[in-house]
Amino acid sequence: MTGGLSHARMLDALEAQVGLVRFALAGDGSGGSGSGGSGSGAADVTAAVPSCPDWTVRDLVAHLGTVNWWAGQTVRDATPDARSRGMSAVQRSAPPAADGADALADWYARIADEMLRTLTDAAPDAPAWTFSGAGRADFWLRRQLHETTIHRWGVEAALHGAAATTPVSEDVAVDGIDEFCTVMRPHFSGRVPALPLTIRLRAVPHAASDGVAAGGLAAGAEPVGAGSLGALEWELPGPPDGGEVEVAGPPETLALLLWGRVRAGAAGLEVTGDRDGLDAALEAGLSA
Repeated sequence: MTGGLSHARMLDALEAQVGLVRFALAGDGSGGSGSGGSGSGAADVTAAVPSCPDWTVRDLVAHLGTVNWWAGQTVRDATPDARSRGMSAVQRSAPPAADGADALADWYARIADEMLRTLTDAAPDAPAWTFSGAGRADFWLRRQLHETTIHRWGVEAALHGAAATTPVSEDVAVDGIDEFCTVMRPHFSGRVPALPLTIRLRAVPHAASDGVAAGGLAAGAEPVGAGSLGALEWELPGPPDGGEVEVAGPPETLALLLWGRVRAGAAGLEVTGDRDGLDAALEAGLSA
């Protein structure tokens, strides 16, 4: 296991996120026709994606499908010393926007289902290439869970607005923060601006705000058990003389902040310390 989630939990959560992407593309089932649909109430795949400037829903799903394919192919190739090739051809195979949401949904379903089968069948410790070189197949399960989650959020936000997005389970969101801080941010080193200050992050599960010990979950959230959320604090280090800031709030909102999907003023976030430095770091971008 590469993070705080079990292998089975990651598989279940990834399957759920894939299903939400497909559901979003299916639209509202109203039967009306739209510029990106096929007369069946399907989603408008020409809708702009605010979280990914210059991309449409079609572009975002084509990207997500390509990355999902790459993960599955990397695990299937089992060549830990070399990355798998072929992403460009897969990206080109995505149907154009003019073909509508149904065609895009079918294309994505085929790729995502193959990825899920591969990640389900592979032993967690099977050899695979990773961003840091030779590693394990479950690196890709974790990576695709959080890749798919963040882009599913983007698809839903583009089609229905950020307020209508499906909430992320708190255990998944906490692991997403951890993966960003311990895996992805180091991976981006050299491709993103250095931080002007140290950023401390503290996740506050919903139940904790009601007087329940951190690690518990609110009624209605997925029951993962007391303490199973693990450590809820992280640090992105800046220069010794750069000052520091702490951002505390709901796990999902913190994860979205790290990936540039929300700003520091998002509901539920509490900023203590150098707010201007934080805003500058976010404006420069924490991810590539």
